[in-house]
Amino acid sequence: MAQVLRGIALLAVAAAVVACGGGSTTSNAPATPVPSGVIAVEAKEYAFTPSAITVPAGSVTFSIRNVGSQEHEFEIFKGDQVVDEVEGIVPGLTKNATVTLAAGDYTFVCKLNGHDQLGMKGTLTVTEG
Repeated sequence: MAQVLRGIALLAVAAAVVACGGGSTTSNAPATPVPSGVIAVEAKEYAFTPSAITVPAGSVTFSIRNVGSQEHEFEIFKGDQVVDEVEGIVPGLTKNATVTLAAGDYTFVCKLNGHDQLGMKGTLTVTEG
């Protein structure tokens, strides 16, 4: 079981590296292609990487990995309305959320303990499919 969990963790790291693209990385994990429609997001004090995401309308899966030292959450908003949320993302954990999005402008934030007020937020642009 431990080997399976390590394998899943390595795939999550590789997915985050591939999805973020460009730049240098200190990970020695092999690059694994991210399935179409999966967006890797890293959460840490007090930012999301990437902080700006553009996706086509339709079903999108977000893979949120906590690389920080505090618990975080990932909430998607359209205006003041919560579209979807993932709570309880403790350090080292990766959680997925699949949501169907219509074209438009959204935001994503971590509202846990005021993290959004410290800069933990981003923009999500959904284009016509």
